[in-house]
Amino acid sequence: MGVVGLAMALGLSACGGGTFDVALIAPFDIGVVVGGQPVRGVHIGPGMTQTVMLPVGQSIQLEANEPVVWTLMVGGAAVTGVGATVDYGGVRITQTALTSSRIWVDTDSLLPLGAPLSFFLVATSTIDAAQVANIQVVLTN
Repeated sequence: MGVVGLAMALGLSACGGGTFDVALIAPFDIGVVVGGQPVRGVHIGPGMTQTVMLPVGQSIQLEANEPVVWTLMVGGAAVTGVGATVDYGGVRITQTALTSSRIWVDTDSLLPLGAPLSFFLVATSTIDAAQVANIQVVLTN
């Protein structure tokens, strides 16, 4: 029995051990910071769409616990580019990638909103592209 156990242990060490594969399929989590304060009670993970309310004029930071590709979706279209800014419904939305896992989005409007306005932030894992989380940001006055 000891020889079989040793052979299995050597086999696992030769392929990098069993824990590496588990880490590849473990879902990522995303933390949310609004106006400099962490949002409690919000869980964002792959396969989910989570709505976050944000007063216009505030910023939101999202940070995944692993590298992800962030996509800002405004009016159904992807906004690309580092430090990209878009005007949407009277609101200026600026995105800035801070790290490979963290994004900062700032909102600004000269006038009060006539109605709530929303956009999406999509996080796609760079480890497993099938793991995607959607965050709907609803801007309010």
